[in-house]
Amino acid sequence: MEQKGLHIFEYQGTGVRRVVESGDWFVGIKNYKLANDLRTLETLERHLLSDEVFILLEGECVLVVADATENLTVQATKMERDKVYCVTKGVWHTTILNEQCKLILVENRNTAEENSEILGLSSELIKKIHAAITDKAIGGICAS
Repeated sequence: MEQKGLHIFEYQGTGVRRVVESGDWFVGIKNYKLANDLRTLETLERHLLSDEVFILLEGECVLVVADATENLTVQATKMERDKVYCVTKGVWHTTILNEQCKLILVENRNTAEENSEILGLSSELIKKIHAAITDKAIGGICAS
């Protein structure tokens, strides 16, 4: 939908779609996709040049950040509506969504594979992520 001087966007598909790009940043809408399901979790990512901001619009989401060094520390945070969550550049992270989840994300416009890294998860780290989420009793996210 467009009006003079106003652009309105929505996205109902799966995964992420950039809806606004301006200057050095973009805004995207992120919806559930199988890769962000706790039952199929295989990777974490980190962006080397950009913080990434998430805002929960609907559904349930757990933001996972991890220190993927020898210590393998994991922190799981159940996101709440009306709060802004910022993952700082260089931090391993992922979002675990339920099927009704819709997020807004904001990051540098040039964020891409070339300046990001993907970490394949060991079975030990997957277990730690599951435990961190289960310990918080996050209902709509827990694997059945």
